Amino acid sequence: MDTRERLGFAVAGFGQNLIYNWVALYLLAYLYDGAGLSTNGIATLTVILSACKVWDAISDLLVGLLVDRTRTRWGTFRIYPLITAVPIAALTAWLFHVPAGSETRKLVVIGLAYVLWSVVFTTSDVPYWSLTNVITTDDESRSRLVGWARTAAMLGLAVVTLVGAPLAVALSGGGTKATGTGWGRATLVVASIGMALFTLAFFVTTERVRHRPHPLPFRAALRQFTANRPLFLILISGVLCFGQLMIQVGGAVVAAVVFGDVRYFTVLGAALIGGMLVATLATPRLLRHTTRREFMRRILIGLSLSYVLLYAVGYASVARVAAAIAVNGLFLGAYTVTQTMMIGDTANYVEALTGDRIDGACFAGLTFVTKLNSALATMVFGLVVAWVGYQSDGFVTGSMRSGIWLALTVLPAVSALLGLLPLRWYAVPERDLPALLAARRGSVDAVAVE
Repeated sequence: MDTRERLGFAVAGFGQNLIYNWVALYLLAYLYDGAGLSTNGIATLTVILSACKVWDAISDLLVGLLVDRTRTRWGTFRIYPLITAVPIAALTAWLFHVPAGSETRKLVVIGLAYVLWSVVFTTSDVPYWSLTNVITTDDESRSRLVGWARTAAMLGLAVVTLVGAPLAVALSGGGTKATGTGWGRATLVVASIGMALFTLAFFVTTERVRHRPHPLPFRAALRQFTANRPLFLILISGVLCFGQLMIQVGGAVVAAVVFGDVRYFTVLGAALIGGMLVATLATPRLLRHTTRREFMRRILIGLSLSYVLLYAVGYASVARVAAAIAVNGLFLGAYTVTQTMMIGDTANYVEALTGDRIDGACFAGLTFVTKLNSALATMVFGLVVAWVGYQSDGFVTGSMRSGIWLALTVLPAVSALLGLLPLRWYAVPERDLPALLAARRGSVDAVAVE
């Protein structure tokens, strides 16, 4: 795999993450302000979107198993970035163009659009990350590929965070506030650019790891997935680490309540993203010197200590908090790359043992954990805000700030340490895996020649 292919794959991930983060960051802002919903309508919408998110997480495994059964002249996964690009762009635009009519009609349209968007986006996301396991047969090359892709994803988040609201305002036709029309126009721009870039995952890549000509029967694939003990240990570890997302899901609230100005969210977010970008670029080099299991253990210990540091720094100085959050971002960036690599290892281990590949199902497990963690972090953070007694129009006391800060640092620190526990039983033979795969693939090729 050359630099052109690695860069094209990363740029595709950048485009995809423009779309994902646009919806994640701005959909509620548009719906609450631009869709003309009443208070009861907003409450109903919250329930609808929550139910959609639950279904989205549950459907991931089904999507992964179905993707694994795909056989085309271009391979198993490459075709999906091409065939999902236009539907994703269209559905994203639909989400930000709620039609006029009764409130009931609006809610039905929003719910339907979000369910379709979630399913189609998952159908693009699972194959995209599965490609990291089949584009190259070289372990170090795969590590660099994942590192570049994760870096590009962070850049997509950074661009959307910095440019999103100003773009919507600029396209609103005057004034200083983003209108529903402005959000709709901005979405068309972002969706068109993002999905055009995403198709590069089809045009510039080649699947070098072959699947068997005939797909594994669905029940057999499901049995192999459920029997993949190392995969479930990684997924359980990931769920236990849900606390790492509390800063991200509650960042804007923390900036407003703890620091007294929501604009500090940009400063703190930039520090977090900056640390993550550095780490995603450096992690592939660091992984050359140790196993991924051992590196993950060190990351989780460091991640826990970074939250302790954040607690010790306190919230008196925004500059010191930003510096501590940048340190936290270093460990989070290393975590995302290493977790992706370990998920790929479990899929390779299944092939080494059985000769069959279930990359799609394995990476569907990763997307499921990501969505579940976001929901858990949001719920816990919401409970913390309620526990300290904060109200949007109420007086903010010192005890409220201290309570939120304590929860925002101590809970994630404990969560990271809990993530260490399942790794005790993680037993993928990482150093021997390339040789085991080569032997398995060589025997398959020999049979094919005969």
